[in-house]
Amino acid sequence: MRIQEAPPSGLQEWKRDMRLSRDVVALPHVAKLLKANPELNAGFNRAEFWNNESATLLEVINVVGRWQRHEQIKERSLFADEDLNPREENIYQSATYKRYEMAQRLNSTERMGLIQNAKVLPFTDEKLAASVGLTVEDFAEIPVTDAACNVVYDALAQSMSGLIPYEVADERRASWINEDGSLDTVKFRTGIAKASGVVIASWFMFGKGNFIWVLLFCRALSDARPDLFSFLNPATEEGKALWKAFAIL
Repeated sequence: MRIQEAPPSGLQEWKRDMRLSRDVVALPHVAKLLKANPELNAGFNRAEFWNNESATLLEVINVVGRWQRHEQIKERSLFADEDLNPREENIYQSATYKRYEMAQRLNSTERMGLIQNAKVLPFTDEKLAASVGLTVEDFAEIPVTDAACNVVYDALAQSMSGLIPYEVADERRASWINEDGSLDTVKFRTGIAKASGVVIASWFMFGKGNFIWVLLFCRALSDARPDLFSFLNPATEEGKALWKAFAIL
């Protein structure tokens, strides 16, 4: 059995860039490209419906055009502090050395691997750029953000998983590209939709969303037997008070 290695000393720390799509599209050279190509302003949201991260089609292409296979994103050199609260689910959990070591052991790509590598890899896909009327040089100065990488990885994972087996990652990445070199936005959006479906199902089954079923059950009772359960009906005075309490919860 393999013994998990301790994190090497002197690791460089990873920090979020805190940049959103609105920060990117406000840049003069990006705004100019979007004005000339308004279709590239189409937006893509994260699979987590409560997350404020998003990306324009221009930003998505800017990420996709910087890598083609898992070998380009499987290594990384920046890591988050290992001393994190395991109950707090955030992006820093994906950046630890332990997560990196696990991904290497499982022969899987990481969300954090895409985030870190896409920012340093050059945009090289000439056909992809040409498919939207641009050149490789047009993409050279467009910043790659954590948000855009997260949108792309949601579509790649088709779930909220941070780890994707190498062969699956390569297959899905290749499936996004049409024969003419353009991005198949339908397949890309389908990947995000699948991820959103997993998020919503998990939210209802294991998160706060399962409380919704309690509310629906209460309302069904009040509709079926108003003589016995009028206090559960939000239309009554008793019900108003009770449902206000539910809203606070």
